[in-house]
Amino acid sequence: MNDIFMEIRRLFGKLLPGWIAMLIVVCFLLLGIFQPLEWMTYNSLFRLRGNTNWNQQIVVVTIDEKSLAEFKQFPWPRTRYIELLNVLDKAQPNVVTFDIIFSDSSPDDVALAKAMKQHGKVILAEAWDTQGKPWFPVPELEQAAITTGHIFGSKDGDGMIRKVQPLINGIPSLGIAAIQTYGTFTKIPPLPNLDKPLSINWPSQVKQMPHYSFVDVVQGKVSADIFKNKIVLVGVTAPGIDVLVTPFNYDPPTGGVYLHATFINNVFGHNFLHLFSPGAWIILLLLAGPVWGLVIVRWHSREKLEFCIGLCVIWECFSLLMLKINYWLPVAAPITLLGMTTGIVIWQYNIHLKAQNQILYRLANYDSLTQIPNRRQFDEYFQQEWKRMAREKSALSLILCDVDFFKRYNDTYGHQAGDSCLQKVAFSMSQAIKRPSDLVARYGGEEFVVILPNTTVEGAMIVAEEIRSQVKILAISHTASEVSQYVTVSLGIASIIPVPDLPSAFLIKTADEALYRAKKEGRDRFCMIASQDLGIN
Repeated sequence: MNDIFMEIRRLFGKLLPGWIAMLIVVCFLLLGIFQPLEWMTYNSLFRLRGNTNWNQQIVVVTIDEKSLAEFKQFPWPRTRYIELLNVLDKAQPNVVTFDIIFSDSSPDDVALAKAMKQHGKVILAEAWDTQGKPWFPVPELEQAAITTGHIFGSKDGDGMIRKVQPLINGIPSLGIAAIQTYGTFTKIPPLPNLDKPLSINWPSQVKQMPHYSFVDVVQGKVSADIFKNKIVLVGVTAPGIDVLVTPFNYDPPTGGVYLHATFINNVFGHNFLHLFSPGAWIILLLLAGPVWGLVIVRWHSREKLEFCIGLCVIWECFSLLMLKINYWLPVAAPITLLGMTTGIVIWQYNIHLKAQNQILYRLANYDSLTQIPNRRQFDEYFQQEWKRMAREKSALSLILCDVDFFKRYNDTYGHQAGDSCLQKVAFSMSQAIKRPSDLVARYGGEEFVVILPNTTVEGAMIVAEEIRSQVKILAISHTASEVSQYVTVSLGIASIIPVPDLPSAFLIKTADEALYRAKKEGRDRFCMIASQDLGIN
Protein backbone atom coordinates (compact mmCIF):
# COMPACT_ATOMS: atom_id res chain seq x y z
CA MET A 1 0.00 0.00 0.00
CA ASN A 2 2.83 2.36 0.84
CA ASP A 3 4.51 1.58 -2.48
CA ILE A 4 1.33 2.50 -4.37
CA PHE A 5 1.05 5.73 -2.39
CA MET A 6 4.67 6.60 -3.15
CA GLU A 7 4.17 5.93 -6.88
CA ILE A 8 1.09 8.18 -6.92
CA ARG A 9 3.07 10.86 -5.11
CA ARG A 10 5.92 10.63 -7.62
CA LEU A 11 3.49 10.81 -10.55
CA PHE A 12 1.79 13.83 -9.00
CA GLY A 13 5.18 15.52 -8.61
CA LYS A 14 5.96 14.92 -12.29
CA LEU A 15 2.58 16.27 -13.43
CA LEU A 16 2.62 19.28 -11.11
CA PRO A 17 4.73 21.63 -13.31
CA GLY A 18 2.39 21.09 -16.26
CA TRP A 19 -0.67 21.73 -14.11
CA ILE A 20 0.81 24.93 -12.71
CA ALA A 21 1.74 26.18 -16.18
CA MET A 22 -1.68 25.17 -17.52
CA LEU A 23 -3.53 27.07 -14.78
CA ILE A 24 -1.44 30.20 -15.40
CA VAL A 25 -1.98 30.04 -19.17
CA VAL A 26 -5.74 29.45 -18.78
CA CYS A 27 -5.96 32.46 -16.43
CA PHE A 28 -4.02 34.55 -18.96
CA LEU A 29 -6.43 33.41 -21.68
CA LEU A 30 -9.49 34.33 -19.62
CA LEU A 31 -7.97 37.73 -18.80
CA GLY A 32 -7.09 38.37 -22.46
CA ILE A 33 -3.39 38.84 -21.75
CA PHE A 34 -2.37 36.80 -24.79
CA GLN A 35 -4.57 38.73 -27.21
CA PRO A 36 -2.01 41.40 -28.25
CA LEU A 37 0.59 38.68 -28.84
CA GLU A 38 -1.87 36.66 -30.91
CA TRP A 39 -2.63 39.73 -33.03
CA MET A 40 1.07 40.31 -33.66
CA THR A 41 1.54 36.65 -34.60
CA TYR A 42 -1.57 36.78 -36.81
CA ASN A 43 -0.11 39.67 -38.82
CA SER A 44 3.33 38.07 -39.12
CA LEU A 45 2.01 34.72 -40.33
CA PHE A 46 -0.22 36.40 -42.91
CA ARG A 47 2.84 38.06 -44.42
CA LEU A 48 4.70 34.75 -44.46
CA ARG A 49 1.82 32.78 -45.95
CA GLY A 50 2.37 33.91 -49.54
CA ASN A 51 -0.09 34.59 -52.34
CA THR A 52 -3.69 33.40 -52.27
CA ASN A 53 -6.24 33.14 -55.04
CA TRP A 54 -8.44 36.14 -55.83
CA ASN A 55 -11.83 35.77 -57.47
CA GLN A 56 -11.84 37.70 -60.74
CA GLN A 57 -15.56 38.46 -60.42
CA ILE A 58 -14.68 41.23 -57.96
CA VAL A 59 -13.32 44.58 -59.13
CA VAL A 60 -12.50 47.62 -57.04
CA VAL A 61 -12.73 51.22 -58.30
CA THR A 62 -10.59 53.30 -55.98
CA ILE A 63 -10.94 56.93 -55.08
CA ASP A 64 -7.21 57.22 -54.71
CA GLU A 65 -4.67 60.02 -54.51
CA LYS A 66 -4.54 60.25 -58.30
CA SER A 67 -8.32 60.78 -58.49
CA LEU A 68 -8.28 63.37 -55.69
CA ALA A 69 -5.47 65.24 -57.43
CA GLU A 70 -7.52 65.35 -60.65
CA PHE A 71 -10.96 66.15 -59.21
CA LYS A 72 -9.73 68.20 -56.24
CA GLN A 73 -11.72 68.56 -53.05
CA PHE A 74 -13.53 65.58 -51.54
CA PRO A 75 -16.47 64.84 -51.06
CA TRP A 76 -17.21 65.19 -54.74
CA PRO A 77 -20.43 66.41 -56.30
CA ARG A 78 -22.91 63.73 -57.34
CA THR A 79 -22.05 64.32 -60.99
CA ARG A 80 -18.78 62.39 -60.55
CA TYR A 81 -20.67 59.25 -59.60
CA ILE A 82 -23.13 59.78 -62.45
CA GLU A 83 -20.15 59.74 -64.81
CA LEU A 84 -18.99 56.45 -63.30
CA LEU A 85 -22.45 54.87 -63.58
CA ASN A 86 -22.67 55.94 -67.23
CA VAL A 87 -19.43 54.08 -67.93
CA LEU A 88 -20.46 50.98 -65.97
CA ASP A 89 -23.90 51.00 -67.61
CA LYS A 90 -22.17 50.16 -70.88
CA ALA A 91 -20.80 46.92 -69.34
CA GLN A 92 -24.07 45.44 -68.11
CA PRO A 93 -24.71 43.22 -66.31
CA ASN A 94 -22.74 44.22 -63.20
CA VAL A 95 -23.42 45.15 -59.60
CA VAL A 96 -22.18 48.56 -58.46
CA THR A 97 -21.61 48.73 -54.71
CA PHE A 98 -20.77 52.09 -53.17
CA ASP A 99 -18.76 52.02 -49.94
CA ILE A 100 -19.82 55.64 -49.52
CA ILE A 101 -22.71 56.95 -47.41
CA PHE A 102 -24.62 59.62 -49.27
CA SER A 103 -26.25 60.98 -46.14
CA ASP A 104 -26.05 64.72 -47.02
CA SER A 105 -28.57 66.17 -49.45
CA SER A 106 -27.36 67.60 -52.76
CA PRO A 107 -29.04 69.41 -55.67
CA ASP A 108 -27.87 66.55 -57.86
CA ASP A 109 -29.58 63.81 -55.85
CA VAL A 110 -32.42 63.53 -58.40
CA ALA A 111 -29.97 63.15 -61.29
CA LEU A 112 -27.94 60.54 -59.42
CA ALA A 113 -31.12 58.65 -58.47
CA LYS A 114 -32.11 58.59 -62.13
CA ALA A 115 -28.70 57.17 -63.12
CA MET A 116 -28.98 54.54 -60.41
CA LYS A 117 -32.44 53.46 -61.58
CA GLN A 118 -31.22 53.32 -65.15
CA HIS A 119 -28.41 51.00 -64.10
CA GLY A 120 -30.77 48.95 -61.96
CA LYS A 121 -28.24 47.17 -59.73
CA VAL A 122 -26.73 49.81 -57.46
CA ILE A 123 -26.18 49.14 -53.75
CA LEU A 124 -25.59 51.91 -51.21
CA ALA A 125 -23.98 51.79 -47.79
CA GLU A 126 -25.39 52.63 -44.39
CA ALA A 127 -23.82 52.63 -40.96
CA TRP A 128 -24.04 53.77 -37.34
CA ASP A 129 -22.01 56.42 -35.57
CA THR A 130 -20.27 55.85 -32.24
CA GLN A 131 -23.47 56.71 -30.35
CA GLY A 132 -25.48 54.18 -32.35
CA LYS A 133 -27.25 56.80 -34.48
CA PRO A 134 -27.90 55.43 -38.02
CA TRP A 135 -26.45 56.99 -41.14
CA PHE A 136 -28.74 56.35 -44.08
CA PRO A 137 -28.55 57.55 -47.68
CA VAL A 138 -30.88 60.46 -48.49
CA PRO A 139 -34.40 59.16 -49.31
CA GLU A 140 -34.18 59.79 -53.07
CA LEU A 141 -31.01 57.71 -53.37
CA GLU A 142 -32.15 54.99 -50.95
CA GLN A 143 -35.30 54.49 -53.02
CA ALA A 144 -33.29 54.39 -56.25
CA ALA A 145 -30.91 51.74 -54.90
CA ILE A 146 -31.81 48.08 -55.33
CA THR A 147 -30.80 47.54 -51.68
CA THR A 148 -28.48 48.80 -48.95
CA GLY A 149 -25.90 47.12 -46.77
CA HIS A 150 -24.15 48.05 -43.57
CA ILE A 151 -20.42 48.75 -43.53
CA PHE A 152 -19.92 48.21 -39.82
CA GLY A 153 -16.78 46.34 -38.85
CA SER A 154 -15.72 45.86 -35.25
CA LYS A 155 -12.05 46.73 -34.76
CA ASP A 156 -9.81 44.76 -32.45
CA GLY A 157 -7.58 46.44 -29.90
CA ASP A 158 -4.81 46.92 -32.46
CA GLY A 159 -7.14 48.76 -34.85
CA MET A 160 -7.60 45.87 -37.28
CA ILE A 161 -10.91 44.38 -38.39
CA ARG A 162 -10.77 40.59 -38.32
CA LYS A 163 -14.46 39.74 -38.18
CA VAL A 164 -17.61 40.94 -39.95
CA GLN A 165 -21.18 40.47 -38.74
CA PRO A 166 -23.19 39.43 -41.85
CA LEU A 167 -26.48 40.64 -40.38
CA ILE A 168 -27.12 43.45 -37.89
CA ASN A 169 -30.74 44.10 -36.94
CA GLY A 170 -31.81 42.30 -40.11
CA ILE A 171 -29.64 44.53 -42.33
CA PRO A 172 -27.10 42.57 -44.43
CA SER A 173 -23.51 43.64 -44.71
CA LEU A 174 -22.49 45.46 -47.87
CA GLY A 175 -20.78 42.30 -49.11
CA ILE A 176 -23.82 40.08 -48.52
CA ALA A 177 -26.10 42.62 -50.24
CA ALA A 178 -23.75 42.70 -53.25
CA ILE A 179 -23.62 38.90 -53.52
CA GLN A 180 -27.40 38.53 -53.24
CA THR A 181 -27.90 41.15 -55.95
CA TYR A 182 -25.26 39.45 -58.10
CA GLY A 183 -27.27 36.27 -57.78
CA THR A 184 -30.20 37.85 -59.71
CA PHE A 185 -28.36 37.36 -63.01
CA THR A 186 -25.75 34.64 -62.38
CA LYS A 187 -25.14 31.64 -60.19
CA ILE A 188 -23.62 32.34 -56.76
CA PRO A 189 -22.13 29.95 -54.18
CA PRO A 190 -24.12 29.01 -51.07
CA LEU A 191 -23.97 31.73 -48.42
CA PRO A 192 -22.34 30.95 -45.06
CA ASN A 193 -24.23 31.02 -41.79
CA LEU A 194 -25.28 34.66 -41.43
CA ASP A 195 -26.17 34.43 -37.74
CA LYS A 196 -22.61 34.57 -36.41
CA PRO A 197 -19.54 36.72 -37.12
CA LEU A 198 -17.29 35.53 -39.94
CA SER A 199 -13.51 35.72 -39.65
CA ILE A 200 -11.91 37.55 -42.57
CA ASN A 201 -9.21 35.70 -44.47
CA TRP A 202 -7.16 38.58 -45.82
CA PRO A 203 -5.27 38.09 -49.09
CA SER A 204 -1.50 38.17 -49.02
CA GLN A 205 -1.52 41.64 -50.60
CA VAL A 206 -4.34 44.01 -51.42
CA LYS A 207 -2.58 44.49 -54.76
CA GLN A 208 -3.93 41.06 -55.69
CA MET A 209 -7.38 42.60 -56.00
CA PRO A 210 -8.16 43.91 -59.51
CA HIS A 211 -8.47 47.65 -58.86
CA TYR A 212 -8.62 50.72 -61.07
CA SER A 213 -8.41 54.40 -60.33
CA PHE A 214 -11.73 56.24 -60.41
CA VAL A 215 -10.34 58.95 -62.67
CA ASP A 216 -9.03 56.40 -65.19
CA VAL A 217 -12.43 54.69 -65.39
CA VAL A 218 -14.49 57.85 -65.96
CA GLN A 219 -11.95 59.22 -68.46
CA GLY A 220 -12.22 56.06 -70.55
CA LYS A 221 -8.67 54.86 -69.89
CA VAL A 222 -10.03 51.51 -68.70
CA SER A 223 -12.10 49.34 -71.02
CA ALA A 224 -15.73 49.10 -69.87
CA ASP A 225 -15.76 45.39 -70.77
CA ILE A 226 -13.57 44.75 -67.71
CA PHE A 227 -16.60 45.38 -65.49
CA LYS A 228 -19.02 43.07 -67.30
CA ASN A 229 -20.45 40.29 -65.09
CA LYS A 230 -18.56 41.68 -62.10
CA ILE A 231 -19.27 43.04 -58.65
CA VAL A 232 -17.82 46.54 -58.77
CA LEU A 233 -16.99 48.06 -55.39
CA VAL A 234 -16.40 51.79 -55.26
CA GLY A 235 -14.65 53.31 -52.26
CA VAL A 236 -11.97 55.62 -50.93
CA THR A 237 -8.42 54.32 -50.64
CA ALA A 238 -6.61 57.67 -50.43
CA PRO A 239 -4.80 58.07 -47.07
CA GLY A 240 -6.60 59.66 -44.16
CA ILE A 241 -10.23 59.46 -45.35
CA ASP A 242 -11.62 55.94 -44.83
CA VAL A 243 -8.81 54.35 -42.85
CA LEU A 244 -8.57 50.57 -42.65
CA VAL A 245 -5.62 48.65 -41.24
CA THR A 246 -4.96 45.20 -42.71
CA PRO A 247 -2.09 42.78 -41.99
CA PHE A 248 -0.28 44.28 -45.01
CA ASN A 249 -1.08 47.99 -44.79
CA TYR A 250 0.01 49.96 -41.76
CA ASP A 251 1.65 53.13 -42.97
CA PRO A 252 -0.27 54.35 -44.78
CA PRO A 253 -3.31 52.14 -44.12
CA THR A 254 -5.67 51.20 -46.91
CA GLY A 255 -9.39 51.97 -47.40
CA GLY A 256 -12.47 50.24 -46.01
CA VAL A 257 -13.61 49.17 -49.48
CA TYR A 258 -11.01 46.40 -49.38
CA LEU A 259 -12.75 44.87 -46.35
CA HIS A 260 -15.95 44.32 -48.31
CA ALA A 261 -14.03 43.11 -51.37
CA THR A 262 -12.20 40.57 -49.20
CA PHE A 263 -15.47 39.49 -47.57
CA ILE A 264 -17.05 38.82 -50.98
CA ASN A 265 -13.89 36.97 -52.08
CA ASN A 266 -14.12 34.78 -48.96
CA VAL A 267 -17.72 33.91 -49.77
CA PHE A 268 -16.91 33.00 -53.37
CA GLY A 269 -13.82 31.02 -52.35
CA HIS A 270 -15.37 29.36 -49.26
CA ASN A 271 -12.23 30.40 -47.43
CA PHE A 272 -13.23 32.31 -44.33
CA LEU A 273 -10.86 31.64 -41.46
CA HIS A 274 -11.88 28.76 -39.21
CA LEU A 275 -11.21 29.28 -35.51
CA PHE A 276 -11.14 26.70 -32.77
CA SER A 277 -13.47 27.34 -29.86
CA PRO A 278 -11.97 28.60 -26.56
CA GLY A 279 -13.40 25.54 -24.81
CA ALA A 280 -11.48 23.20 -27.11
CA TRP A 281 -8.27 25.11 -26.43
CA ILE A 282 -8.75 24.98 -22.68
CA ILE A 283 -9.26 21.20 -22.88
CA LEU A 284 -6.11 20.91 -25.02
CA LEU A 285 -4.15 22.99 -22.51
CA LEU A 286 -5.44 20.79 -19.68
CA LEU A 287 -3.78 17.86 -21.40
CA ALA A 288 -0.75 19.43 -23.09
CA GLY A 289 0.93 20.99 -20.07
CA PRO A 290 0.98 17.94 -17.78
CA VAL A 291 1.80 15.56 -20.64
CA TRP A 292 4.74 17.70 -21.81
CA GLY A 293 6.00 17.97 -18.25
CA LEU A 294 5.78 14.20 -17.87
CA VAL A 295 7.69 13.64 -21.13
CA ILE A 296 10.67 15.90 -20.34
CA VAL A 297 11.01 15.28 -16.62
CA ARG A 298 13.84 12.73 -17.05
CA TRP A 299 15.81 14.72 -19.62
CA HIS A 300 18.82 16.92 -18.91
CA SER A 301 18.18 20.66 -18.71
CA ARG A 302 19.87 21.31 -22.04
CA GLU A 303 17.76 18.65 -23.73
CA LYS A 304 14.63 20.14 -22.17
CA LEU A 305 15.44 23.57 -23.59
CA GLU A 306 16.44 22.27 -27.01
CA PHE A 307 13.28 20.20 -27.38
CA CYS A 308 11.12 23.06 -26.09
CA ILE A 309 12.58 25.50 -28.62
CA GLY A 310 12.30 22.91 -31.39
CA LEU A 311 8.66 22.16 -30.56
CA CYS A 312 7.85 25.89 -30.47
CA VAL A 313 9.36 26.31 -33.95
CA ILE A 314 7.42 23.27 -35.17
CA TRP A 315 4.19 24.72 -33.79
CA GLU A 316 4.78 28.04 -35.56
CA CYS A 317 5.46 26.24 -38.83
CA PHE A 318 2.37 24.08 -38.31
CA SER A 319 0.31 27.23 -37.62
CA LEU A 320 1.59 28.73 -40.87
CA LEU A 321 0.68 25.54 -42.73
CA MET A 322 -2.80 25.56 -41.20
CA LEU A 323 -3.22 29.21 -42.17
CA LYS A 324 -2.59 28.21 -45.78
CA ILE A 325 -5.65 25.95 -45.56
CA ASN A 326 -7.68 28.66 -43.77
CA TYR A 327 -7.36 27.55 -40.16
CA TRP A 328 -6.12 29.96 -37.52
CA LEU A 329 -4.34 28.35 -34.57
CA PRO A 330 -3.33 30.35 -31.52
CA VAL A 331 0.43 30.57 -31.19
CA ALA A 332 1.24 32.68 -28.12
CA ALA A 333 -0.69 30.55 -25.61
CA PRO A 334 0.70 27.12 -26.68
CA ILE A 335 4.27 28.42 -26.89
CA THR A 336 3.92 30.07 -23.48
CA LEU A 337 2.55 26.82 -22.07
CA LEU A 338 5.50 24.84 -23.44
CA GLY A 339 8.05 27.38 -22.27
CA MET A 340 6.49 27.81 -18.84
CA THR A 341 6.14 24.05 -18.28
CA THR A 342 9.76 23.52 -19.32
CA GLY A 343 10.93 26.34 -17.06
CA ILE A 344 9.01 24.99 -14.06
CA VAL A 345 10.32 21.46 -14.68
CA ILE A 346 13.90 22.78 -14.83
CA TRP A 347 13.33 24.90 -11.73
CA GLN A 348 11.80 21.92 -9.90
CA TYR A 349 14.73 19.74 -10.98
CA ASN A 350 17.25 22.33 -9.77
CA ILE A 351 15.44 22.57 -6.41
CA HIS A 352 15.47 18.78 -6.13
CA LEU A 353 19.12 18.62 -7.16
CA LYS A 354 20.02 21.31 -4.64
CA ALA A 355 18.18 19.39 -1.91
CA GLN A 356 19.98 16.17 -2.90
CA ASN A 357 23.32 17.97 -2.87
CA GLN A 358 22.56 19.33 0.57
CA ILE A 359 21.73 15.83 1.78
CA LEU A 360 24.96 14.48 0.29
CA TYR A 361 26.92 17.37 1.74
CA ARG A 362 25.43 16.73 5.16
CA LEU A 363 26.14 13.01 4.91
CA ALA A 364 29.74 13.76 3.94
CA ASN A 365 30.39 16.54 6.45
CA TYR A 366 28.13 15.91 9.47
CA ASP A 367 28.15 13.18 12.05
CA SER A 368 25.02 11.05 11.69
CA LEU A 369 24.64 10.50 15.45
CA THR A 370 25.25 13.95 16.93
CA GLN A 371 24.30 16.05 13.86
CA ILE A 372 27.37 18.26 14.28
CA PRO A 373 30.32 18.50 11.82
CA ASN A 374 32.37 15.33 11.53
CA ARG A 375 36.12 14.72 11.42
CA ARG A 376 36.26 15.39 7.66
CA GLN A 377 34.59 18.78 8.04
CA PHE A 378 36.86 19.57 10.99
CA ASP A 379 40.00 18.81 8.96
CA GLU A 380 38.92 21.07 6.08
CA TYR A 381 37.83 23.94 8.29
CA PHE A 382 40.88 23.68 10.51
CA GLN A 383 43.24 23.95 7.52
CA GLN A 384 41.26 26.89 6.18
CA GLU A 385 41.38 28.81 9.48
CA TRP A 386 45.03 27.92 10.08
CA LYS A 387 45.96 29.60 6.78
CA ARG A 388 43.67 32.56 7.42
CA MET A 389 45.03 33.18 10.92
CA ALA A 390 48.57 32.92 9.52
CA ARG A 391 47.78 35.66 6.99
CA GLU A 392 46.08 37.84 9.60
CA LYS A 393 48.70 37.04 12.27
CA SER A 394 45.90 36.31 14.71
CA ALA A 395 45.52 33.69 17.43
CA LEU A 396 43.86 30.35 16.71
CA SER A 397 42.68 28.28 19.67
CA LEU A 398 41.69 24.62 19.77
CA ILE A 399 39.78 22.72 22.48
CA LEU A 400 39.81 18.92 22.62
CA CYS A 401 37.05 17.51 24.78
CA ASP A 402 36.61 13.97 26.12
CA VAL A 403 33.66 12.48 28.03
CA ASP A 404 35.05 11.12 31.28
CA PHE A 405 34.85 7.33 31.77
CA PHE A 406 32.58 6.94 28.74
CA LYS A 407 33.42 3.24 28.27
CA ARG A 408 32.16 2.55 31.77
CA TYR A 409 29.03 4.55 30.96
CA ASN A 410 28.36 2.33 27.95
CA ASP A 411 29.02 -0.81 29.96
CA THR A 412 26.67 0.36 32.73
CA TYR A 413 23.77 1.88 30.75
CA GLY A 414 24.09 0.31 27.33
CA HIS A 415 25.02 1.65 23.93
CA GLN A 416 21.69 3.33 23.27
CA ALA A 417 22.08 5.39 26.43
CA GLY A 418 25.66 6.09 25.39
CA ASP A 419 24.48 7.42 22.02
CA SER A 420 21.92 9.61 23.78
CA CYS A 421 24.61 10.91 26.11
CA LEU A 422 26.87 11.89 23.20
CA GLN A 423 23.99 13.67 21.49
CA LYS A 424 23.26 15.73 24.61
CA VAL A 425 26.93 16.59 25.13
CA ALA A 426 27.28 17.66 21.47
CA PHE A 427 24.22 19.87 21.77
CA SER A 428 25.53 21.48 24.97
CA MET A 429 28.87 22.22 23.34
CA SER A 430 27.14 23.79 20.35
CA GLN A 431 25.19 26.02 22.74
CA ALA A 432 28.41 27.12 24.43
CA ILE A 433 29.94 28.72 21.34
CA LYS A 434 28.53 32.08 20.23
CA ARG A 435 30.26 33.19 17.02
CA PRO A 436 29.48 31.93 13.50
CA SER A 437 33.18 31.36 12.86
CA ASP A 438 33.51 28.95 15.82
CA LEU A 439 33.08 25.26 15.06
CA VAL A 440 32.20 22.25 17.21
CA ALA A 441 32.89 18.85 15.61
CA ARG A 442 32.97 15.21 16.63
CA TYR A 443 36.60 14.18 16.60
CA GLY A 444 36.05 10.47 17.14
CA GLY A 445 34.30 8.16 19.61
CA GLU A 446 33.58 10.21 22.76
CA GLU A 447 35.97 13.01 21.73
CA PHE A 448 34.91 16.41 20.45
CA VAL A 449 36.87 19.38 19.18
CA VAL A 450 36.22 23.13 19.09
CA ILE A 451 37.93 25.54 16.66
CA LEU A 452 38.07 29.15 17.85
CA PRO A 453 39.51 31.57 15.23
CA ASN A 454 40.70 35.00 16.40
CA THR A 455 40.69 33.73 19.97
CA THR A 456 43.47 33.95 22.56
CA VAL A 457 44.03 31.38 25.27
CA GLU A 458 42.06 33.56 27.71
CA GLY A 459 39.02 33.51 25.43
CA ALA A 460 39.38 29.76 24.90
CA MET A 461 39.41 29.24 28.68
CA ILE A 462 36.05 31.02 28.95
CA VAL A 463 34.55 28.80 26.25
CA ALA A 464 36.01 25.65 27.86
CA GLU A 465 34.53 26.54 31.24
CA GLU A 466 31.17 27.24 29.59
CA ILE A 467 31.25 23.80 27.95
CA ARG A 468 32.11 22.12 31.24
CA SER A 469 29.30 23.96 33.00
CA GLN A 470 26.73 23.20 30.30
CA VAL A 471 27.52 19.48 30.47
CA LYS A 472 27.14 19.53 34.27
CA ILE A 473 23.77 21.25 33.93
CA LEU A 474 22.59 18.24 31.91
CA ALA A 475 22.91 16.17 35.09
CA ILE A 476 23.22 12.88 33.22
CA SER A 477 23.57 10.16 35.84
CA HIS A 478 26.90 8.28 35.75
CA THR A 479 27.30 6.00 38.75
CA ALA A 480 30.39 4.35 37.30
CA SER A 481 32.36 7.63 37.17
CA GLU A 482 35.21 8.15 39.63
CA VAL A 483 34.90 11.95 39.66
CA SER A 484 31.16 12.65 39.87
CA GLN A 485 27.76 11.00 40.03
CA TYR A 486 26.97 12.80 36.76
CA VAL A 487 28.60 12.85 33.33
CA THR A 488 31.58 15.23 33.15
CA VAL A 489 34.10 16.23 30.50
CA SER A 490 37.84 16.93 30.42
CA LEU A 491 39.19 19.57 28.06
CA GLY A 492 42.58 20.41 26.63
CA ILE A 493 43.23 23.92 25.28
CA ALA A 494 45.96 24.96 22.85
CA SER A 495 46.39 28.45 21.43
CA ILE A 496 48.90 29.77 18.90
CA ILE A 497 49.47 32.37 16.22
CA PRO A 498 50.16 30.20 13.14
CA VAL A 499 53.45 30.76 11.34
CA PRO A 500 54.38 29.47 7.83
CA ASP A 501 57.06 27.05 9.01
CA LEU A 502 54.87 25.40 11.62
CA PRO A 503 52.57 22.52 10.56
CA SER A 504 48.92 22.74 11.61
CA ALA A 505 49.11 19.29 13.21
CA PHE A 506 51.30 20.88 15.91
CA LEU A 507 48.29 22.67 17.41
CA ILE A 508 46.24 19.45 17.50
CA LYS A 509 49.11 17.61 19.18
CA THR A 510 49.45 20.38 21.75
CA ALA A 511 45.71 20.35 22.53
CA ASP A 512 45.90 16.58 22.93
CA GLU A 513 48.75 16.98 25.41
CA ALA A 514 46.69 19.52 27.35
CA LEU A 515 43.75 17.07 27.40
CA TYR A 516 46.08 14.36 28.71
CA ARG A 517 47.15 16.70 31.57
CA ALA A 518 43.50 17.42 32.42
CA LYS A 519 42.77 13.71 32.70
CA LYS A 520 45.94 13.08 34.70
CA GLU A 521 45.13 15.86 37.12
CA GLY A 522 41.76 14.33 38.00
CA ARG A 523 39.35 14.96 35.06
CA ASP A 524 36.29 17.25 35.09
CA ARG A 525 38.56 20.21 34.31
CA PHE A 526 40.51 21.89 31.55
CA CYS A 527 44.23 22.44 31.04
CA MET A 528 45.86 24.79 28.59
CA ILE A 529 49.07 25.16 26.65
CA ALA A 530 49.70 28.48 24.88
CA SER A 531 52.41 29.39 22.39
CA GLN A 532 54.45 31.20 25.02
CA ASP A 533 54.49 28.02 27.10
CA LEU A 534 56.02 26.25 24.10
CA GLY A 535 58.57 28.95 23.47
CA ILE A 536 56.93 30.02 20.18
CA ASN A 537 56.55 33.75 19.48
